[in-house]
Amino acid sequence: MSKNNWPKQSAMDAFYGNPRSTHPDQANPAWEAANLTRIKPPFKMYFEGVLIKSIRIHKKCAASLKRILAAIFAAAKGDLGKLHLWLIDIFSGSYVFRLKRGSATLSCHAYGAAIDFAAASFPMGQSKRRFVPEVVKAFTDEGWVNLKDDPMHFQAASIG
Repeated sequence: MSKNNWPKQSAMDAFYGNPRSTHPDQANPAWEAANLTRIKPPFKMYFEGVLIKSIRIHKKCAASLKRILAAIFAAAKGDLGKLHLWLIDIFSGSYVFRLKRGSATLSCHAYGAAIDFAAASFPMGQSKRRFVPEVVKAFTDEGWVNLKDDPMHFQAASIG
């Protein structure tokens, strides 16, 4: 059972705060400063081939994401080669203020409550591949959702 009680997507503003500024296409800098933090992954991760130092995420998700990444690292027994085979060392993004694809509502990424891995290997709506069970379990144990049509994506919010 999850340690977390993440909101439904329809209740993101109430749980995470409203990240919108007065301009609909822009984030609120005051919200960003008050709600986002950076965590250091316990293993090397790369974004477009460049080593990342930290992951920007909502403060309410930070401890959970740290536990998830630590659980994945432990499941791999610290083997960086295994982490690479699992594609979990390929960071594809976390916080970014944007709408859901094909929608007028904000993405979970806009709240700092989502993270993507290995986007090129798991194209949205086109991939039947899934992450290895150890990765999915680490996220689901913390209550994060892995979308069926978007297997690269994990979010700290339930559908609805």
